Amino acid sequence: MPSRLDAMFAAYFATHIPITLLVDVVPLLPEHAIPRPLRALNAFLTGAVGDPFMVVGPQPGLVWFRSLLAAELALQLPFFFYAVWALWTACPRRHLPLLVYGTHVATTMVPILASLLFGSIGRSAAERARLAAMYLPYLLIPVSMAVVSYGRCARALAARRSKAD
Repeated sequence: MPSRLDAMFAAYFATHIPITLLVDVVPLLPEHAIPRPLRALNAFLTGAVGDPFMVVGPQPGLVWFRSLLAAELALQLPFFFYAVWALWTACPRRHLPLLVYGTHVATTMVPILASLLFGSIGRSAAERARLAAMYLPYLLIPVSMAVVSYGRCARALAARRSKAD
Protein backbone atom coordinates (compact mmCIF):
# COMPACT_ATOMS: atom_id res chain seq x y z
CA MET A 1 0.00 0.00 0.00
CA PRO A 2 1.52 3.33 -1.03
CA SER A 3 1.88 6.26 1.34
CA ARG A 4 -0.67 9.04 1.01
CA LEU A 5 1.87 11.20 -0.80
CA ASP A 6 2.77 8.40 -3.23
CA ALA A 7 -0.95 7.74 -3.80
CA MET A 8 -1.48 11.44 -4.58
CA PHE A 9 1.44 11.44 -7.01
CA ALA A 10 0.16 8.19 -8.59
CA ALA A 11 -3.27 9.80 -9.03
CA TYR A 12 -1.62 12.80 -10.69
CA PHE A 13 0.06 10.53 -13.22
CA ALA A 14 -2.98 8.29 -13.72
CA THR A 15 -5.20 11.29 -14.48
CA HIS A 16 -2.53 12.83 -16.68
CA ILE A 17 -2.65 9.84 -19.08
CA PRO A 18 -6.16 10.58 -20.42
CA ILE A 19 -5.50 14.34 -20.28
CA THR A 20 -2.47 13.87 -22.51
CA LEU A 21 -4.31 11.56 -24.93
CA LEU A 22 -7.62 13.44 -25.08
CA VAL A 23 -6.68 17.09 -24.53
CA ASP A 24 -3.00 17.83 -24.97
CA VAL A 25 -2.60 15.91 -28.23
CA VAL A 26 -5.41 17.79 -30.03
CA PRO A 27 -3.45 20.93 -31.02
CA LEU A 28 -0.79 18.65 -32.55
CA LEU A 29 -3.23 16.93 -34.90
CA PRO A 30 -4.30 18.09 -38.35
CA GLU A 31 -7.79 19.59 -38.07
CA HIS A 32 -9.39 16.90 -40.26
CA ALA A 33 -8.00 14.14 -38.00
CA ILE A 34 -9.56 15.39 -34.76
CA PRO A 35 -12.56 13.30 -33.65
CA ARG A 36 -15.74 15.31 -33.03
CA PRO A 37 -15.80 14.77 -29.20
CA LEU A 38 -12.19 15.95 -28.88
CA ARG A 39 -12.95 18.94 -31.11
CA ALA A 40 -15.88 19.82 -28.78
CA LEU A 41 -13.68 19.52 -25.69
CA ASN A 42 -11.03 21.66 -27.34
CA ALA A 43 -13.66 24.24 -28.31
CA PHE A 44 -14.72 24.42 -24.66
CA LEU A 45 -11.13 24.93 -23.48
CA THR A 46 -10.33 27.57 -26.05
CA GLY A 47 -13.75 29.25 -26.04
CA ALA A 48 -15.43 29.05 -22.65
CA VAL A 49 -12.23 28.79 -20.61
CA GLY A 50 -10.21 30.98 -22.98
CA ASP A 51 -7.05 28.87 -23.15
CA PRO A 52 -4.89 30.60 -25.79
CA PHE A 53 -2.42 27.71 -26.06
CA MET A 54 -4.76 24.88 -27.04
CA VAL A 55 -6.13 26.47 -30.23
CA VAL A 56 -6.35 24.02 -33.14
CA GLY A 57 -4.65 24.88 -36.41
CA PRO A 58 -1.39 26.59 -37.31
CA GLN A 59 -0.20 28.92 -34.56
CA PRO A 60 3.26 30.24 -35.54
CA GLY A 61 3.61 32.14 -32.24
CA LEU A 62 3.03 28.95 -30.25
CA VAL A 63 5.74 26.72 -31.71
CA TRP A 64 7.42 26.70 -28.30
CA PHE A 65 4.22 25.47 -26.62
CA ARG A 66 3.50 22.89 -29.32
CA SER A 67 7.02 21.53 -28.87
CA LEU A 68 6.29 21.05 -25.16
CA LEU A 69 3.09 19.16 -26.06
CA ALA A 70 5.02 16.96 -28.49
CA ALA A 71 7.63 16.22 -25.82
CA GLU A 72 4.84 15.41 -23.37
CA LEU A 73 3.36 12.93 -25.81
CA ALA A 74 6.64 11.31 -26.85
CA LEU A 75 8.66 11.42 -23.62
CA GLN A 76 6.38 11.99 -20.65
CA LEU A 77 3.41 9.80 -21.57
CA PRO A 78 5.43 6.55 -21.42
CA PHE A 79 6.88 7.70 -18.10
CA PHE A 80 3.38 8.24 -16.67
CA PHE A 81 2.72 4.48 -16.86
CA TYR A 82 6.02 3.69 -15.13
CA ALA A 83 5.36 6.34 -12.48
CA VAL A 84 1.91 4.98 -11.62
CA TRP A 85 3.37 1.50 -11.21
CA ALA A 86 6.47 2.67 -9.29
CA LEU A 87 4.46 4.82 -6.90
CA TRP A 88 1.70 2.28 -6.35
CA THR A 89 4.19 -0.51 -5.60
CA ALA A 90 6.52 1.79 -3.62
CA CYS A 91 9.41 0.82 -5.89
CA PRO A 92 12.57 1.82 -4.03
CA ARG A 93 14.09 3.26 -7.22
CA ARG A 94 11.21 5.66 -7.94
CA HIS A 95 12.68 8.82 -6.45
CA LEU A 96 15.41 9.70 -8.94
CA PRO A 97 13.09 9.50 -12.00
CA LEU A 98 10.45 11.47 -10.08
CA LEU A 99 13.05 14.11 -9.21
CA VAL A 100 14.01 14.44 -12.88
CA TYR A 101 10.36 14.55 -14.00
CA GLY A 102 9.31 17.05 -11.33
CA THR A 103 12.21 19.38 -12.11
CA HIS A 104 11.62 19.17 -15.85
CA VAL A 105 7.89 19.87 -15.65
CA ALA A 106 8.30 22.68 -13.13
CA THR A 107 10.79 24.29 -15.50
CA THR A 108 8.42 24.03 -18.47
CA MET A 109 5.52 25.45 -16.45
CA VAL A 110 7.32 28.70 -15.65
CA PRO A 111 7.10 30.16 -19.20
CA ILE A 112 3.55 28.85 -19.58
CA LEU A 113 2.35 30.56 -16.40
CA ALA A 114 4.39 33.70 -17.15
CA SER A 115 2.79 33.90 -20.61
CA LEU A 116 -0.68 33.47 -19.12
CA LEU A 117 -0.15 36.07 -16.43
CA PHE A 118 2.03 38.63 -18.18
CA GLY A 119 2.03 37.86 -21.92
CA SER A 120 0.05 39.46 -24.74
CA ILE A 121 -2.78 36.95 -24.82
CA GLY A 122 -5.75 39.31 -25.04
CA ARG A 123 -7.41 38.19 -21.82
CA SER A 124 -8.76 40.13 -18.86
CA ALA A 125 -7.11 39.91 -15.45
CA ALA A 126 -9.90 37.59 -14.24
CA GLU A 127 -9.49 35.31 -17.27
CA ARG A 128 -5.72 35.25 -16.78
CA ALA A 129 -6.17 34.32 -13.11
CA ARG A 130 -8.62 31.53 -14.01
CA LEU A 131 -6.27 30.14 -16.64
CA ALA A 132 -3.28 30.33 -14.31
CA ALA A 133 -5.30 28.53 -11.62
CA MET A 134 -6.12 25.80 -14.15
CA TYR A 135 -2.44 25.31 -15.01
CA LEU A 136 -1.06 25.87 -11.48
CA PRO A 137 -1.45 22.27 -10.22
CA TYR A 138 0.89 21.22 -13.04
CA LEU A 139 3.55 23.36 -11.39
CA LEU A 140 2.81 22.73 -7.72
CA ILE A 141 2.54 18.94 -7.84
CA PRO A 142 5.76 18.44 -9.84
CA VAL A 143 7.61 20.90 -7.58
CA SER A 144 6.46 19.01 -4.48
CA MET A 145 7.40 15.75 -6.20
CA ALA A 146 10.88 17.11 -6.93
CA VAL A 147 11.37 18.39 -3.38
CA VAL A 148 10.23 15.12 -1.78
CA SER A 149 12.25 13.03 -4.23
CA TYR A 150 15.35 15.16 -3.76
CA GLY A 151 15.14 14.63 -0.01
CA ARG A 152 14.77 10.87 -0.45
CA CYS A 153 17.67 10.72 -2.92
CA ALA A 154 19.90 12.85 -0.68
CA ARG A 155 19.15 10.63 2.34
CA ALA A 156 19.83 7.48 0.33
CA LEU A 157 23.16 8.85 -0.89
CA ALA A 158 24.14 9.94 2.62
CA ALA A 159 23.29 6.49 4.00
CA ARG A 160 25.33 4.83 1.26
CA ARG A 161 28.30 7.12 1.98
CA SER A 162 28.16 6.42 5.70
CA LYS A 163 28.14 2.67 4.99
CA ALA A 164 31.21 3.08 2.78
CA ASP A 165 33.13 4.92 5.53
